[in-house]
Amino acid sequence: MKISIAKPDLGNDEINAVVETMKTGWITQGQKAEEFEETVADYCGVKYAVATSSGTSALHLALTSIGVNSGDEVITTPLSCVSTSNPILYLHAKPVFADIAPSNLNVDPAIIKNKLTKKTKAILPVHTFGHPADMNPIMETADENSIKVVEDAAHALGARYKGKRAGSLGHVACLSFYGDKIITTAEGGMALTNDKELAQKMRLLRCHGMSKQRKFFHPLLGYNYKMSDIHAAIGIAQMKKLDKYIQNRRRNVEYLNKQLSDLEMQLPGEQKHILNVFYVYHIIVKHRKEKAVAHLEKAGIETRPLLSLIPKQPPYRTLGHDTNDYPVAKNAHEKGFYVSNSPLLTDDELEYLASTLKTALSKH
Repeated sequence: MKISIAKPDLGNDEINAVVETMKTGWITQGQKAEEFEETVADYCGVKYAVATSSGTSALHLALTSIGVNSGDEVITTPLSCVSTSNPILYLHAKPVFADIAPSNLNVDPAIIKNKLTKKTKAILPVHTFGHPADMNPIMETADENSIKVVEDAAHALGARYKGKRAGSLGHVACLSFYGDKIITTAEGGMALTNDKELAQKMRLLRCHGMSKQRKFFHPLLGYNYKMSDIHAAIGIAQMKKLDKYIQNRRRNVEYLNKQLSDLEMQLPGEQKHILNVFYVYHIIVKHRKEKAVAHLEKAGIETRPLLSLIPKQPPYRTLGHDTNDYPVAKNAHEKGFYVSNSPLLTDDELEYLASTLKTALSKH
């Protein structure tokens, strides 16, 4: 048996949606993209959505739209996909890393306060692995210091924090629809906001900075970050399955946690007032991670490291960061890994995953 990290659920609904869109003759950004934006905005409880070519481009648009510029600082997590921080560098700003909370692997609101300077322009929390960050104190800090919060909800479509959907918690939020995300459009992303002015600016920037009223007039230096109607059609079909996907992911974790509960390690969970969508099944062990991972790989179960320790990546090494300043993130990165939590996992696959994990983790 082989269990890959991710397996997108693309069936007749998605195929038919793409074919019907292609038959219209309009395959670039158009009515389907608008329909997808409205669907996601309504689901997340926000007024405006801007569909983009990727989650990274959504972050770039969001940071640009709130005015992040050369020399500014953006406080964010050191443990994430590097795409979280790269848009900060695109703008010649500086990522300032605040360590994570061990309980949820999200940036620690208390540490954020200690990282504030006169140059701080924004806070960029990430809802790591589908568990929302503790947003209320983060928003309070931002409001007290007149700075913006850009919420990275790439892992967390459908998650809830104190009753509110991820994506509706910051001044701007960004989603990813890459092939392994909660829903997919193959490639794609989206920026969400309740601020009409920010939404208008992101739409302008998304299309080469071209005025909607005056063709080939470009008041701003923009980008080509549009989502095609073909990608949007896939997303519309996927949104109809989202709640079922979340239900299956939560069922998977409940089963796996029960099977592994007698082992000494940190398993996925959720804190009070949270609904976690469990993007993957992540584990933090005490020792000998490499041997456990090797056992799993040999058994046909794909694994991945616990994301990137971003300050350690080559493009970030010259910025003066010391990874010892982030002991919780460093420990999680060194001792953690993850396996699939696909909503398509069968009962047999779940049983095999649980038994193999138990053998791998108890032996090593």
